[in-house]
Amino acid sequence: MQLLIVDDGHYIVEYLKHLLDWEKFGIETVQTTINSVEAKEILNRNQISILITDIRMPEVSGIDLLQYINERKLRTKVIFLSGYSDFEYSQKAIRLGAVDYLLKPVDKEDLETAMNQVVKTIDQHWLEKDLAWGEFDGLGYLLSVVCEHRFLIKDYNLYDGALKGKQFCFFQVPQIPKKDEMTLRDNNSGLDAFIWSTGSNIAGIVLNSHVEVLEKNIENITFSECFEFSNKNTVRHFFYKFFFQENVSTSELEMLRNCASFTKLEEGEWGYAKKDILKEYSRMISVKQKTIYLLELINFLYFTNKRLPSANVKNWIFNQLTNPDAAFQSIILDTVEIQRNERFSKGDIIDTIHTFIDDHLGEDMNLDDLGNIVYLHPVYLSKLYKQETGENLSTYISRKRLEKAAKLLRGSKLHVNDISQMVGYKKPQYFIKQFKSQYGITPHQYRREKIRQG
Repeated sequence: MQLLIVDDGHYIVEYLKHLLDWEKFGIETVQTTINSVEAKEILNRNQISILITDIRMPEVSGIDLLQYINERKLRTKVIFLSGYSDFEYSQKAIRLGAVDYLLKPVDKEDLETAMNQVVKTIDQHWLEKDLAWGEFDGLGYLLSVVCEHRFLIKDYNLYDGALKGKQFCFFQVPQIPKKDEMTLRDNNSGLDAFIWSTGSNIAGIVLNSHVEVLEKNIENITFSECFEFSNKNTVRHFFYKFFFQENVSTSELEMLRNCASFTKLEEGEWGYAKKDILKEYSRMISVKQKTIYLLELINFLYFTNKRLPSANVKNWIFNQLTNPDAAFQSIILDTVEIQRNERFSKGDIIDTIHTFIDDHLGEDMNLDDLGNIVYLHPVYLSKLYKQETGENLSTYISRKRLEKAAKLLRGSKLHVNDISQMVGYKKPQYFIKQFKSQYGITPHQYRREKIRQG
C-alpha cells in the first residue's frame, strides 16, 4: 500500500513521516508534500491507499482533496488533521467519508489507532470489487499458486488483481475451541474461503493486518512469514516451510513436469493413471520429494474430478501430508472408492445431461457448463459420453436443436430467423446450413413441403 502525507508545514510532514513504523500497517511507500495542489497530482498518478492531510490549507484544502477523491472514484481512505477543534469541518469530513479526524499535535497512540481503523476499513472494502467472492474457491486458488500446474478451468486471474498488494500469512491452530474459530472468522475480512477446518484443527490464510489481534485472542495459533500472492515462488517457499518444515526450490518443483500420470489424470483416465502414479511414487526417495509429488497429485485430482469432496483434499493436505506414505495410501483408497461409485452412475449422468440439453436448447452450451451439471471435468465428460452413447455431445446437441426447429417449422408460423434464435443458433445462415445438412433441404423448403403434405 502507498501512503501520502500532506500538510503545509514542513516540520509536521517530517514528524508524521517518522512517527510510526509504517511497514507494520502494510505501507510499502510513504510520499509527502507541503503543496496541496501537488497532492492532487500525486493522487491522480499513483494508487494511494491512505491519505493523511491537514484539513485547512491554502489553495486546496483537505476537504477539497477528499471531494477530488470522491469525484474520481479513487479508493483512497482519508485521515484528517486539524490544529483546533472545528465542529463544522469535522462534520463535513465525516459526511464525505473520512475515516478519522485527529487534533494536532498528533499523538503516536492516536495515530496508531486511526491507522488500525483505516487498514481494517480497506480490508473490508477491497472485497467489494465486482467479483463473486461468495463463490470464490480459496483452496483451489491456493493450489493454483503453490503447485507447478495451474488449471484454466477456473478463472483465478480476476482474483489475482483483487488480492494484489495485500499481505497475507499462513496460520494453523491445533484443537481449536469453537469460540476461537469464530474469532478467527470474524477477523479475516469475510475471506472464509481461506479458512479450512479439518476436524478439531484449523489452518488457512489470514491478512497480515489481523495477525496482532489474533495472536492476542487465540491460544496456540502460529503464523508464517507474510507474503503477497503475486510472488508465487515466495508463497510456495513459505507454504512448504510452514506446514511441512521443508525448504523447496523452484528446480525441485520442475521435476514434476514430465510425469505421465498427471497427463492421464488431466484427460480423466484414472484407470491408466493409477499404474503410473504407483510407479512414480515408488521412485521418490526423500520425504521432501514425496511431499512435493503428492501435493501436485492432489492438485490434479482436485481440478479433474469434481466428485472429489473438498473435505478429503483439506484432510490430505493439512492433516496427513506430514506423513507422505500414510497420505499416499489415503489418497489412493479414497480416489478408488470415488471412481467405483462413479461407475454405478454413468447412466444417471447421461440422463441428467440429456434432460438439461433438452430444456436449454435455446441457450449457449459448452462442455464446461455441462461438466458443472454432473460435477465432471469437461474432457472426461466428453470421453464418457462418447463411450456410453457412441456419438459426440456436440452431435447430440445439434441433432436435438434441429429436431426442435423442424417441429416449430411444421407447427407454427414463426419466421425462420426467430426459430433459429429459439433453438440456439445466433446466425440464421449457419442454422440454414446445418438444417440442410441434416434434412437435405432448407428450412423454407421443409416448411413448404410439409404444408403441401397437409
